[in-house]
Amino acid sequence: MISLSELGTRICIIGCSNSGKSTLTDTLSRKLNLPAYHLDQFAHIENSKWQRQSDEILIKKHTDIIKSDNWIIDGNYSVCMQARVDRATSVIWLDPNIYSSIFRYVWRSLKNDKNRPGRLKGAKNEFSFWLIKWIFFNYPRNRIKYQKLLESKQNLPVIRIESMAELKKYYRFWSLNI
Repeated sequence: MISLSELGTRICIIGCSNSGKSTLTDTLSRKLNLPAYHLDQFAHIENSKWQRQSDEILIKKHTDIIKSDNWIIDGNYSVCMQARVDRATSVIWLDPNIYSSIFRYVWRSLKNDKNRPGRLKGAKNEFSFWLIKWIFFNYPRNRIKYQKLLESKQNLPVIRIESMAELKKYYRFWSLNI
């Protein structure tokens, strides 16, 4: 297992939707005193039904963030992932079974927690069949792209976590409290 100090100060957290990226980001941010950024909040328009910003707006905001020497960023967004991984000191890839992520998404939508980490400010809708379809059909293809990208980064520490049980082990190992 990789220690917290080995993660460095520019941590990229990627993975399937509803795998725990935002919660881990906020928890590590508090523990390591690093600023947390949730790409969903930059990629979508506040007070909307998760309406997407243009790629240009996302890339501009993303570029401004990664110029810094201290950050934890969660989210995928292939349009800017390469630049983020190139600047990262480590990557944590939350890669659980897609059925687990779909279950977590439905449960999260039913709870509709207004204080959920990574939630879009003023979001008008927390549930969408589109996202279930995306998790089921798109994420498996993206998993292959992420694997190739990370394999090309020989010296970059990558932690690939494939289950919630394994993620909980890291929470305990790193002495993290949700």
